[in-house]
Amino acid sequence: MRVGLREVVFSANCFAAAMLALYVSFALGLERPFWAMATVYITSQPLSGAVRSKAVFRLIGTLVGASAAVVMVPLLVGAPLLLSLALAGWVAACQFVSLLDRTPRSYLFMLAGYTAALVGFPTVGHPEAIFDVAVLRAQEIGIGVTCAALVHAAIWPRSVTALLGARVRTLLTEAERWIADALAPAPTERADQERRRLAADVTELHVMATHVPFDTAAARPTRALLSALQDRFVLLLPLVSAVEDRLRAIAVEGEVPAEVAALVDDIRGWASDADAHEPASLVARADALAAALTPTDWRELLIANLLDRLRELVEALDTARLVAAQAIAPDAAPPERVLALLSERRQRPLHRDLPLALLSAVATFAAILACCGFWIMTAWPEGAVAAMIAAVVCCFFATMDDPVPAQRGFLIWTVASLPLVALYLFALLPLVHSFETLALLLAPALLVPGVLMALPRWYGRMMPLLIGLAGGLALTNSFTADAAGFFNGSVAQLAGVAAAMVATRLCRSLGAGAALRRLRRAGWRELVELAARPGRAPLPAWRSRMLDRVGLLGARVGDLEQGDRDAGMAALRELRVGVNLAQLAPANDTADDTLAALRADVAAHYRARARGEVAAPDAALLARLDAAISTALAEAPAPRDRLAALTGLRRNFFPAARGLDHARAAA
Repeated sequence: MRVGLREVVFSANCFAAAMLALYVSFALGLERPFWAMATVYITSQPLSGAVRSKAVFRLIGTLVGASAAVVMVPLLVGAPLLLSLALAGWVAACQFVSLLDRTPRSYLFMLAGYTAALVGFPTVGHPEAIFDVAVLRAQEIGIGVTCAALVHAAIWPRSVTALLGARVRTLLTEAERWIADALAPAPTERADQERRRLAADVTELHVMATHVPFDTAAARPTRALLSALQDRFVLLLPLVSAVEDRLRAIAVEGEVPAEVAALVDDIRGWASDADAHEPASLVARADALAAALTPTDWRELLIANLLDRLRELVEALDTARLVAAQAIAPDAAPPERVLALLSERRQRPLHRDLPLALLSAVATFAAILACCGFWIMTAWPEGAVAAMIAAVVCCFFATMDDPVPAQRGFLIWTVASLPLVALYLFALLPLVHSFETLALLLAPALLVPGVLMALPRWYGRMMPLLIGLAGGLALTNSFTADAAGFFNGSVAQLAGVAAAMVATRLCRSLGAGAALRRLRRAGWRELVELAARPGRAPLPAWRSRMLDRVGLLGARVGDLEQGDRDAGMAALRELRVGVNLAQLAPANDTADDTLAALRADVAAHYRARARGEVAAPDAALLARLDAAISTALAEAPAPRDRLAALTGLRRNFFPAARGLDHARAAA
């Protein structure tokens, strides 16, 4: 743990914003100023753009959720069970949409969900006050987010754009180093580690990019540009992996031709130093070598395939450098290639896991309904608190593969906040006689956790501590210390968290390995569609979803067992399989019986994988591939694109199989 000046300033900013929010709420005579104080800490982020991002969506989500509560509570207050079902259903539905959205808007839907619970459940005993409570909630949240945004933007703001520029430089350097290591005559284990780190770093870039539109910098990259940059980096993963594979395969069949080896070495040098060669000249050399080659055997097919992959690698890295330069200097005029890329990149479909989102919604619905059922049956005065906390905790951690450990941490640190709350309620707050005294008393309890909250490792621990402190103190214009109410409220908080944990564990808890398998299964189903219906499946949309899945897989690599980690790397081969299948699907090939049978076999293989049958590609598929390659070789002139696709499929499905010449001899 390393605390520096940045962390201290962040904590001071949070404290100043919280005190400002409290002061404004007290001055306006609002009933629940602690809502504004808690909002400051929930909204605050070390990056100023992230604060504004959360502030905007939190305010809009609060207005939507409060409006929903205003509609539901008066209509159903006479039927507690129906009202419980309606509010639980609303929270679950909003969470479902939030999980499917996967853009910054998802925070809006999440807030709309649990705000309805926060406004609706406490007012069931006096429904006539629902509108006043909803307006009050919106006012307090508005004060909190405004104070947080203003203070963090005014006092030493930390720009997302500046940090992003530095991160992009680092990411590009890592990618260049990895490519150079991968193309070395004797690739080291470091190349594999660099590949995994690159995949994880691309996902981190995606998280940072969501806050850029709200940054305080005058010139900032667009979201489309950053998404295109992520795609360029992710696209390098299968390309470099394919080049490595072809080099190994050619080495088994014989030596790499001198001209090709020289090209590989020059590309390696260019990856390390962009000024070493012109990318256009490297592409021209690869095309010239490929054009001079007339493949007649397996080794020559591998060489032709390698040259195609090398050309694609040069183009991909060159484009990545152009887009990275634009992201680092967003005020510069973008080159034509970047503009063309952005025009293709406006709409990017992402991976969506509907069953998992539905299970998350079911867990949230069950947790809230369980709390409501206990509340109704026992007439527990603090039952509303349990239902509210269950809604909040389910929503907070829904995006995780396994939310239970984080929910358990939330429970532990909520418990840790209770002695501190008791100390303030029954010993310190009775001494307060002015706002200045209140601020001085709160300073130690807020400043120290605020410093730790600036550290990523401690954020998840300090947030429940600060939320528990703000909610437990429940600062209002008139102070009352009620021991029975404090005890009941504390038990209700813990019961709500426990209900969320149990419901989540029963309905949808996954490990990183299980999440990986779900991602791969979704990819297999789309590969079935791509193979079975050539030309009908939209390739750009498929490629976008597959690239997104590869990025999601890369983010989980560090949490996987070795077996699952290897399976995650296999997803890169599946991305290449899809590209190869797309190359085999032009309109004039649909009548080719050999290719049609091959596509049917590929579809059958992935259909079996998607059903959960652990099956390696069978010998019949290898024979079908060899037959298709032999047929293509017999044509004059040989169809270069088709041969490249078939060679790629054979290497991706059967990397350990002997060459085509050995297969012919055995036959």
